[in-house]
Amino acid sequence: MGEKWRLTGFRGLQRGNTPRLTALRATDNIQAKRAARRATRFASVNKMSHIRYEVTFTGDAETYRPIWRKNMLLMLLTAGIALPWALVGRLRYFYQHTYVAGANLDYHVNPWKMFAGNLVATVILNAIYYGISLTGPYRLMGVAAMQLLTAAMLPIGLHGYLEFQLQHTSWRGQRLKLAATPVDAIKAMGLPTLLYIVGGVTAVWAVIAGMGGQRALSYVLGGFAALALCIALPWVYVQFKRYQHRHAVLGNWPNAQATDLPRGEAWGVTLVTALLAFLALLAIVLPLTWGLSELVGLDWSAVARMKQAEHNAESIRLALVWVPGVLLLIVAMMALPYPYLSVQLQNRLWSGTAHEHIRFESAVPVAALLKLTARNWSLIACTLGWYYPKAAITEARLRMQSVSVWIKPEVLIENPSEPQPAPSGASPDQQGTQLQARHVGLVMPGPTEPTPQR
Repeated sequence: MGEKWRLTGFRGLQRGNTPRLTALRATDNIQAKRAARRATRFASVNKMSHIRYEVTFTGDAETYRPIWRKNMLLMLLTAGIALPWALVGRLRYFYQHTYVAGANLDYHVNPWKMFAGNLVATVILNAIYYGISLTGPYRLMGVAAMQLLTAAMLPIGLHGYLEFQLQHTSWRGQRLKLAATPVDAIKAMGLPTLLYIVGGVTAVWAVIAGMGGQRALSYVLGGFAALALCIALPWVYVQFKRYQHRHAVLGNWPNAQATDLPRGEAWGVTLVTALLAFLALLAIVLPLTWGLSELVGLDWSAVARMKQAEHNAESIRLALVWVPGVLLLIVAMMALPYPYLSVQLQNRLWSGTAHEHIRFESAVPVAALLKLTARNWSLIACTLGWYYPKAAITEARLRMQSVSVWIKPEVLIENPSEPQPAPSGASPDQQGTQLQARHVGLVMPGPTEPTPQR
C-alpha cells in the first residue's frame, strides 16, 4: 500500500493536483507577470530618457572663403610643404562650426607635428628609392617591389590615420579614440587591398604591353585593371568606414551595437558604386582622354620612345593628356559615385551607431545630395575651382543637418554652482529659461542651442 500511495502521489504531483504545487505555479506566474511589467516599464523609461537634438552647422561661404584662399596661397608658395597647415585650418573650421546638443566639435592637431611626421616619412622614402636607383639593372624590380610593399601597408596606414584623427577630435572635452589594433585593420581591409594591388599590377602590365606593340593584350588588361580598381577602391572605403564605426570610442563609450552594416548590404553598396564609377570612366573620362591624345599626337609609339635619352616632346605630350585626364577623372568620380557611396554609408552606419547614453540617426536625402554634388562639381570645373568654398559649405550643411542625436539628459548635466552665462543679447526671461535648462542638463552653452525634442 505504501508503494501504491507513493506512486499515486507522484502521479498526482505531476498532474498538479496538490495544493503546494498549485501555489508554486501561481507564485511563478505572478513573478513572471511582474518581471514582464518591470521590463516594459524600464523599456519605456529608457525610450523616454533620451532627448533628440538635431546637429547644427553654422559655417558659411563668406567666412570660409578667406581660409580657403589662404590655404591655396600657402600651397602654391610653398610647393605643397604647407599642406599640414591647410588641412588643419580646413578641418578646424568645419569641426568648430558643427554643434551637437549646443556644444561644438573641436580639432586639436598641431600642424608642426604633422609636418614633422610627413618630413620624416619623405626622407625615409627618398633614401630607399635612392638606394634602389643604385642597383643598376635591378632598379625597376626594386621600384616595383617598393610600390607593392607600400600598397600592402594600406590597412596599417589607414589605421594610423584614423587613430591620429580620432585622438585629436573632441566633443564637450571628451577625446575620441580607436579601440583596435593594426591586426584588426588588416582583417577588415586585407581583401580589398589585395584586389587593389592586383588592379594596379594589371594596369602597369597593360602599359608595358602597349609599349611593346601588343595592342589587343593591352586593351584587355587595361579593361580588367579598370574594373578591378573600380571595385577595390569603394570596397576599401566601405570596409574603412565600417572599421571606424565599429571601433571608435567617445571617452569610455564604445559602439554598443552588435552589428554595423550587414555583409550583403555592404556588397550591394560597393557594387553599385563600382558600376557607377566604371560607367563614368567609359562614358566620360576615356572618350575625352582619347580625343585629347589624338589632338596632341600621343600614341603608343610616342610613349615607347620615352625610354630613350631624349624624350622632351613626348613628355610634354604625355603631360598634356595625363594632367587633364586625372582632373577629369576626379571630377567624374566626385560628381556621382563618391556621393552615392558616402551618403549610403552615412545613413546606414550612423543610424547603427549607439551607446546606452547616446545614439544617432542619419537621413540624408540621397536624390537631393546627388543633385547638389553634380551641380557643385560642374560649377567647380567651370570656374576652375573658385566655386569650391560655396560647394563645400552647402554639402556639409546638408549632410550635418540631416543627422539627429538622442542623448540622455544626465550626460549633459553641468555643475549648478557654476552656471554658464547666456549668450549676449538675450533677454532676462531667455537668460533665466536657459539657465534653468542648463541646470537640468537639457541645453549646453554655445552660439546655437537647438530645441530638444522628445
